[in-house]
Amino acid sequence: MKKLLVLGALLGAMGVANAQGYAGIEYADNHNRATGADSYTPAVVVGVKNGAWQYSGKTSWSQAEYGNGAITTAYEARIKHSWKVAGGTPYAQVRLGEQVSSTTNFSYYAVDAGVVVPVVAKVGVDFSYRYRNAFSTGNNFETNRYGIEPVVQLTDKDKVGLRYTRSYGDSETNSWRLAYTRSF
Repeated sequence: MKKLLVLGALLGAMGVANAQGYAGIEYADNHNRATGADSYTPAVVVGVKNGAWQYSGKTSWSQAEYGNGAITTAYEARIKHSWKVAGGTPYAQVRLGEQVSSTTNFSYYAVDAGVVVPVVAKVGVDFSYRYRNAFSTGNNFETNRYGIEPVVQLTDKDKVGLRYTRSYGDSETNSWRLAYTRSF
C-alpha cells in the first residue's frame, strides 16, 4: 500500500509543471446480476492534466450489498493519455490499485481504452472498455467492463457525466455512475 501511495505522489509531482489541477466526486449505484444484490460506491478523484497526460488518484468505498457485509476501500494511482483526432478523442489509461477490507487486501491493475465523441458544443459521449485483474489470481477479481457516458461541460471549469457500465467475469454488475469534476 505504501508503495502505491509513493507511486501516486511521484506521478503527481511529475505532472505539476504547466499542469491544471482537478478534483471530482462520484456516486455509483450498482446491481449484481449474479446475486441480485444492490450496492453503492462513492468516490473522490484528485489529479492534474498536463497537455495530453493526466495523473490522478482515486479512493472509493463499497459494500457487496446495501447494509450487509464488510466495507471495502480501494485506492488507485492512474496515468491517462489522450489523442486529438478528427471525429473524437481516443485515450488509454493504466491503473494500479489496492483493495482493502476487514477480511482481505490485495493489489490489482487495470487497463482502460476509449474514445470521447463530440455530439454538440460542450457535450460528448465517452465509449469505454476496462480490463481489471488482481496481481494474485486467487482473488477472483478479473473483469471486463464496457461503458457509455454522456459528458456535459457546464462551464470552463465544471463537468458532469452519467455513465452506464456492464461488467463481466468475476464481477457481474450493471452500474450507473454520476460524476462531477471541477478544474482549478
